[in-house]
Amino acid sequence: MPINRDPSTPPPVIGKIGPYTVFMTPPATPKPPESPSAVSQKPVMAPPVLPPPQQFKSVASSEQDGSVLGFFKNAVTKVQNAHSSVDDHLVRWFGLNQSKYQWALDEYYESKESDMKTVKAKEMPGKVQSV
Repeated sequence: MPINRDPSTPPPVIGKIGPYTVFMTPPATPKPPESPSAVSQKPVMAPPVLPPPQQFKSVASSEQDGSVLGFFKNAVTKVQNAHSSVDDHLVRWFGLNQSKYQWALDEYYESKESDMKTVKAKEMPGKVQSV
């Protein structure tokens, strides 16, 4: 006597996955619609075509205005970007971004943090700082 009497669900199939024997239930087969009127046919509307957003001149880009301040600002920005890139390459080249140097980074940050606490304690002698 079958357990599942629904005709759309096929019976499970015995299969092997590696060394294991498993029961696989295939997906149910969908029933076809009985009449074409049962499926509602809605027209597909294309989204409206919009113009691109308006472009404004950026206030931050002062390289085009030709001022001396803009020239120096752009020069400093380029030097900072180059320095950051060189730092990343040197760290990778010397292998300082590996986890075996994490103890040195932790020690550095702890000493820097304790130095900051002592500087704050010297600046505020009236307040008692608990450690």
